[in-house]
Amino acid sequence: MTTNAKKQNRILTAALIIIIAALIALIALTSGANRRAKPPVESAPPVGQRYDAKDKSDESAAPVKKPDEDALAEKSPADKPDAAPDEELDERLSPAEKTAAEPDENDRDDAVPASAADELPVFRAPLENAVAVKGCSLSVPVFSATMNDYRVHRGIDFACAPGTPVLAAADGVIASVAKDPMMGWTVTLNHSGGAVTRYAGLSEESVKIAKTGDRVLSGQVIGASGETALIESAEENHLHFELAVDGRAEDPADYMDITWLETMFED
Repeated sequence: MTTNAKKQNRILTAALIIIIAALIALIALTSGANRRAKPPVESAPPVGQRYDAKDKSDESAAPVKKPDEDALAEKSPADKPDAAPDEELDERLSPAEKTAAEPDENDRDDAVPASAADELPVFRAPLENAVAVKGCSLSVPVFSATMNDYRVHRGIDFACAPGTPVLAAADGVIASVAKDPMMGWTVTLNHSGGAVTRYAGLSEESVKIAKTGDRVLSGQVIGASGETALIESAEENHLHFELAVDGRAEDPADYMDITWLETMFED
């Protein structure tokens, strides 16, 4: 090999080495740039949980607005909460002021006088121009013409013809209108003071006059006398009237003025 040929080979070898070195440097620069541009790898979701990019919130997108402390300081006293609790207010009030501040139960719209519900009404006879023919006997038995024996009599019998209007003995509310197996058609009224009045032996027409739940006034017609009381069917036509207070039978004569048949013929 000649000297020129050897010289050319050395030149080519050196050029090849320079090219290879340049390629290596270019590869190194490209790799570093890729590493700097690659975003950080997010942690994988737990096993079994589906990853959704929309689930992640960008906390920097909506910065939290801090309250304006100067604006709060300038708020009017009316906008501020009460400075003193009720206990401190009570301490500042005098005993007389405390009494005046407390609501009076009698001033309430729904307040009802305590005596109104506990006071018995004034009773009247259940018939116009009523005349009693048989009195009440709660403890001593009296003769029963129908049963032909002696037994207690829990009310007063007022003589009347069938169809005579029967009147409420006092203001009240109709509690029931029903047919008793022994006393026939019966109307029962509830009154104040725990009083209950019972009108028995009425005609069936009374059902059309008295209605359960109706409020009635003293002297208002609540039915008509009849002949439906089987246990007193042998007696002359009459209205059987009873009175109870707090669930205990009472003698109606103790609560109203009664005109007795026997007194009408006394000298």
